[in-house]
Amino acid sequence: MKTRFFSSTVLFVAILTALMLQSCASGMLLEEDQGGLVPHSDQSIFSMMNQQQVLEVTLETDIDSILQKRKTEEYTDAAFTYEDANGVKHSFKAKTKPRGKFRRMTCDFPPLKLKFSKDELEAAGLTEMNEIKLVTHCLDDKELARGLVLREYLAYKLYNELTPYSYRVQLVKVTYVDKSNPDYNMTRYGFLIEDKEELSWRNNGEVVEKMGVQAGELSASNERLAAVFQYMIGNTDWSVSMARNLDLLQKDASKLVPVPYDFDFSGLVAAPYARPNVDVGQKRVGERVFMGNAASAQELYATLNYFRTKKDDLLEIVNGFTLLDTGSREAIVAYLEGFFQEIETQESAQKAMFKPRTTQNGTVFQDEALKPQTAEKQ
Repeated sequence: MKTRFFSSTVLFVAILTALMLQSCASGMLLEEDQGGLVPHSDQSIFSMMNQQQVLEVTLETDIDSILQKRKTEEYTDAAFTYEDANGVKHSFKAKTKPRGKFRRMTCDFPPLKLKFSKDELEAAGLTEMNEIKLVTHCLDDKELARGLVLREYLAYKLYNELTPYSYRVQLVKVTYVDKSNPDYNMTRYGFLIEDKEELSWRNNGEVVEKMGVQAGELSASNERLAAVFQYMIGNTDWSVSMARNLDLLQKDASKLVPVPYDFDFSGLVAAPYARPNVDVGQKRVGERVFMGNAASAQELYATLNYFRTKKDDLLEIVNGFTLLDTGSREAIVAYLEGFFQEIETQESAQKAMFKPRTTQNGTVFQDEALKPQTAEKQ
């Protein structure tokens, strides 16, 4: 009897121990699984999609509705799907609408704003930053549109190399699916731009809405950086005082940092619809006109020296961007080399950047006297 009882007891204890161990193991696995579901409070949907390679996405919406609503601010329901680097498919409900001013009315296919469900983002463990801009192919000509998208994307990447006070971008290949017409299927290159809310959060600041900004309100070093960059890429489609094609980032009570965007009128991109800015004496698209607050190359000494130190890095970004054909990359490199030749010395920079120009009506001026923000200096 004792032997049988002892054997039964041993067997019971063994089974109980095994069950306890199994339970502990299950608990450990469950805890590890749950750890992967902890909300990433510092990760946005844009950050989750931001990677080196081209991201393939699908946007399903009512295409005709978007094209017909380009003059309105109405959103259209959409479904946004992409596959990450691990092959995992992510799908989100979204709303979309045409955005911008000039391109909204000019493009065959307007640029878009995407707005995701905050509840759905929270459920996925992401922040509530739910808006992203989509720069579309704009033109129906597939090859021309592809080149323009890639060139403008490259302009953003060049500015990213120079400063964190810049908009991050993600190159995408978008398949547009029309909900009203299942046979409609179009794939084109585009790129995503993080929203100003994310730019602010990432840099511990706030984008402020302000017109008529005076030179003294700006961070001088960052204003000079932005202005020289615009000069380098041959862009005159911007204005600080008019808050045109740039945002103003403020960190605490510090001065404003201009953050430029929209580079399609630049010489680097050279969109076929671009026009020269005759108001600043520009006679052709791509002609460099300095539009910053500095009155001489001497004031830009540190900024120009910084650009000289970044020359190899900037040219390497262009040369390594193999999605652009060799001819396009060589043309962009040659265009940028022209800038670096101009700023090779302080004397050459002064001669190139501050030479007299003539307006449409024949008025002669120095570049630094052109700009509204310069005229407002105290």
